[in-house]
Amino acid sequence: MRKSTKPAVETISEPLRDLSALPAPVRALREKILAACETGDIEALRIPIDWNEVRPLFERGARRPAGADPIETLKSLSFDRAGRETLSLARAVLSQPFVRIARGPFESYEWPAFARRPAPPASEEEARALWSCVRFADLAASNADGRPKVMRIGVGADGVWHYFWNAE
Repeated sequence: MRKSTKPAVETISEPLRDLSALPAPVRALREKILAACETGDIEALRIPIDWNEVRPLFERGARRPAGADPIETLKSLSFDRAGRETLSLARAVLSQPFVRIARGPFESYEWPAFARRPAPPASEEEARALWSCVRFADLAASNADGRPKVMRIGVGADGVWHYFWNAE
């Protein structure tokens, strides 16, 4: 039997707000990240980061040495260099609607939904929500489609935290 060389088709749900639609491991990770954000201490993110066998990706194409401390990476990416911006962004991102992404048999969840399903903000409140998910360093930049570089958090259905980076 020959395996297909076609890439798996990706389907993206409509934006979802109902957290009960999330698998239990995804809900647990989201809650752990939000609890870390509430402490105001970037070091508290070490617990949800270390839940993974493999650390989440925090930047694209980075050439950090093997074994680099993820908290130091997050601090270096934070405008204040202490991680407060990172915590604020994670809280803002996880407070937005999310989407379910299916690629073949694999399923993941991504926040905020508007990073995957862009649409002009319908209200001033939606515009504020969008801009609350953009790093200070990216405020003047835009992605290839001319939209703000919104931070995204992606989590597999098994509760594995895959990434926290901006939408290129």
